[in-house]
Amino acid sequence: MKTTIPLILLLSLAVAPATAATPIDESRPLAADGRVAIDNLKGRILVRTWDRNEVRVSGSLGEGVERLAIDGGAGSLSIRVIYPQSRGGLFNWWGGSDRGGPSNIEVRVPVRAEVVAQGVSADIDIEGVRGRRLEAKTVSGKIRAEGAPEEAEFNAVSGSLDLQLEGSSVTAGTVSGTVTLQGSPGGRITVETVSGSIAVSAGEVRRLDASTVSGSLRLKVDRLARDARIGAETLSGGIDLILPRDSSARLSVSTFSGDIRSEVGEVKRPRHGPGSSLEARLGDGDGDVRLESFSGTVRVRLE
Repeated sequence: MKTTIPLILLLSLAVAPATAATPIDESRPLAADGRVAIDNLKGRILVRTWDRNEVRVSGSLGEGVERLAIDGGAGSLSIRVIYPQSRGGLFNWWGGSDRGGPSNIEVRVPVRAEVVAQGVSADIDIEGVRGRRLEAKTVSGKIRAEGAPEEAEFNAVSGSLDLQLEGSSVTAGTVSGTVTLQGSPGGRITVETVSGSIAVSAGEVRRLDASTVSGSLRLKVDRLARDARIGAETLSGGIDLILPRDSSARLSVSTFSGDIRSEVGEVKRPRHGPGSSLEARLGDGDGDVRLESFSGTVRVRLE
């Protein structure tokens, strides 16, 4: 009897499946401006930059995950976490699997690399990318990005977007997640959501378009470029716009049943029926600012 329990334990270890998280550490060469595509269904994707012309993948694969697949060459690499095939359900509908535990991977890339990262329930965290393009998308995960790519695009369904970008054209959208954008994107900014809130705090703005259905919009602009264009619209959400006092633009505001509160211009309301509007000229009137809401309150402030 003395040997029975140790023998049982030994046999159980021998036949137990390898379900523990698996550490990974892989490296591949990549051109300084090469492309890296990263796909991890659930868990976390962490992207950081360095001054080497190579990609390093570290972290751990979740329990039950099949393997890490790295394909391609020095010009373009694909990094995929391969999960067991699902027999159906929501994850399979999204092209993934509901089997296997979450994987946490960290990817080091050249600072000028083009990066595309995507997941379903994975959180995505990116810092330092200064390449031609940066793209990230997820369904329920969060996205945080900081860098200065030439172009950037971010999408989520219920996840939030937390962005701090310089010198780039930015497109960001969610269904119900919040969008926060800070920095001085030098190109066009396009931000939209259905029921989530949007907060933009930008340096110099050339073109800014923001829209939501029921969420709120808060837009703060430090400087308007010459001939700048700003457009914001909501259905029932409110709009709060803060402009610098030395702005040069034509301001146009309209609502159907909402209220308008502005430090400049005069609000006009019809004698009969709903609706209110405001037209004003700021400085020389070089740029164009248009704000529209069906039933939300629109506020314009100068700082």
